[in-house]
Amino acid sequence: MKAMSRPVVCLPLLAAFCVSGLIACAASGSSDSTASAPAGIADAAESDHHLLLAELALQDGAVRTAVNEYVLAAKYSDDPERASQATRIAYQQGFLRQALVAATYWRELRPEEKAARLSVAQLNLHLGNRKKATRQFASIIETEEQERGQFFLELTGLFMDGDGPWLASEVMEELARPYPELAQTHYAVASLAMNASRFQLALAEARLAVEQDSEWLAGATVLARAQIALGQIEQGLRYADDLVLDSRDDGVRLDYAFMLMSVGRNDDARLELMLLLEETGSASALRTLGFLEMDAGRFEDASARFSQLLGTGEFTYDAFFYLGLIAERMEDYQRAMRAYARVNMGFSAIAAQARLARLINRLGDGEKALDHLAQFGAQNSGFRIDMMVARAELLGEMGRYEEALELYRKVLELRPADEGTGYALAFMLELSGDLKSSIKQLRSIVRKRRNDPLALNALGYTLVANTDRLNEAGRYINEAVRLAPVNAAIIDSKGWLHFRTGEYELALEYLRQAYALDNDSEIAAHLGEVLWEMGEQTEAQKLWFQALAVNPDSDALTDTMERFGQ
Repeated sequence: MKAMSRPVVCLPLLAAFCVSGLIACAASGSSDSTASAPAGIADAAESDHHLLLAELALQDGAVRTAVNEYVLAAKYSDDPERASQATRIAYQQGFLRQALVAATYWRELRPEEKAARLSVAQLNLHLGNRKKATRQFASIIETEEQERGQFFLELTGLFMDGDGPWLASEVMEELARPYPELAQTHYAVASLAMNASRFQLALAEARLAVEQDSEWLAGATVLARAQIALGQIEQGLRYADDLVLDSRDDGVRLDYAFMLMSVGRNDDARLELMLLLEETGSASALRTLGFLEMDAGRFEDASARFSQLLGTGEFTYDAFFYLGLIAERMEDYQRAMRAYARVNMGFSAIAAQARLARLINRLGDGEKALDHLAQFGAQNSGFRIDMMVARAELLGEMGRYEEALELYRKVLELRPADEGTGYALAFMLELSGDLKSSIKQLRSIVRKRRNDPLALNALGYTLVANTDRLNEAGRYINEAVRLAPVNAAIIDSKGWLHFRTGEYELALEYLRQAYALDNDSEIAAHLGEVLWEMGEQTEAQKLWFQALAVNPDSDALTDTMERFGQ
């Protein structure tokens, strides 16, 4: 099964720890030059003129024009606040290159201002300018002698909030190298390595963090997660369980529940979450319990959990999103649409608006669905590019592949380091019938990240599913399994590879393992097909219908069932 590093409309359950970018907030408080002219040439009247044009354009919805005019207003001003304003607005609207020009002006006017220097470094990271970003962050770190460890923790949160987890991990690895005496640097490398599926690096660095500070729970928790990710499941769980018993820390207990879920031990996770909820009233525990009930197909229980979550005043948007998802799976589409429409902020907003548009399309108005996504992006600047991605995905579902591909390419022009959209482009090329270009795109990703199990798996699975180059596919998939032995999508690919080579018993073993880790609908489709071909038609039917009850809109399931007359 293909595994994307950043799914386009993934469920925001165990959501990444999204930290607001420094760029977006720096202006409210206060490249090495890619600008066309130095900021020092000031012309107040010219700057005011461009500022007026920018504000008028923004009011009229001419976003690109407005951003360009804000940057010009910064160019002709010696006011750093004007440059920081241009940086913030360009960043919020998704025009990263223009934001970098403005941030460069800002840094020239205030070379010692930390926010300006961070903005330039962060933008270079977002744009995939690895060497520049590394050099600029390193320069800032050198000045943080008193609070260097804390600054690495801040950078960890900042780097987590990007679209390129592999790039962020590599940059952090290089930044941390000069400071091996700090537990925080090893923790930062380990955390970002986990986020990029570089589990061996994560384990090594987490061990160093624990050696530096054995009492630090954050470092110990990453160590347990890395052990589990590398297949050392019992060892990792015992270590995490000891942490829970020793610390009784709420965050560690929640992390332990997540670890149990990651290896398919949902009943144990449920018990841990129930205890945490009863003892502390944790809204995080309540939210995760709701997901567990929904994942098991117990929609009424799940709905009760998320309704209770609304009463806490925490995770409100997540609660509405999941209530919408439950209504959708129960085919109450109007109620689902009302719930999704209320999710206009937070991590859940992207998935909620994408699913709302899909329902509008399902009800027969595809153009209205596309317009909804465009309008939501226009009205909520922070989601503009994400709505472009959602529109591309919907266009693909509508069979309008060329339009979808054009949108994905535009997104990559705006966010060249967006790893998830790179995968999405490859998969859309495959759907459009251009398998050669799809494989070429995936090969380019693998060349850049040779030890990325997700990239290796995506290429290997594409070859397994669409070609007879099974030996080559096996090399990629086997390496992905070695690097990430507890990843359900990768184990599914391994099972499907054995199915294609006629090794049905091995295929069944791997697919059962994958389904135990994650009852994903595509894994269910694969597992059922293997069972059917092995003469276990009744078991296959039972599996398919159970999975379809939880995932009624799964194309993988419905297509497979139709092929077998179900």
